Order: sequence, then C-alpha cells, then structure tokens
Amino acid sequence: MADIEVRTLKGFINQGSYAKRGSTITVDELRARELRANGLIEEYDMKQAPTPDNKAAPAPRQKQQPKPKPKE
Repeated sequence: MADIEVRTLKGFINQGSYAKRGSTITVDELRARELRANGLIEEYDMKQAPTPDNKAAPAPRQKQQPKPKPKE
C-alpha cells in the first residue's frame, strides 16, 4: 500500500502517538480510508492507475467455411 500525507480535522491517537488538529500525518491507504470514514481527516487525493490499453485479438485472415450438410 502507498503512504499518503493527510491533514487532520480533529485530534486523535494515531497508532500510539497523538495527532493534533490541523497537523499533517503520513498513513497508508487503508488507514486513511478508515480515518476519513470517521471524519478525522480532510479529503485526500489518490493517484489513479493509468488506464490499460485494450488489446483486441488480431482479425482472422481467413474465415472458416461452413461444413456441408449431409444428404439424406
């Protein structure tokens, strides 16, 4: 997980040490989500992964001919 710098809205104990209101702390992404859900930190920006290129299969050079039906 990537570490994120976030700014606190309220003071709280952050994994054993006190984080004052208005200070900037570094937490991992999961911890940031948890703190944001509890209203303890401001909104933070996450880097988005680059969009993948869609790679289609190459077009077939020759289509297969349908098989003839057997005569009765």
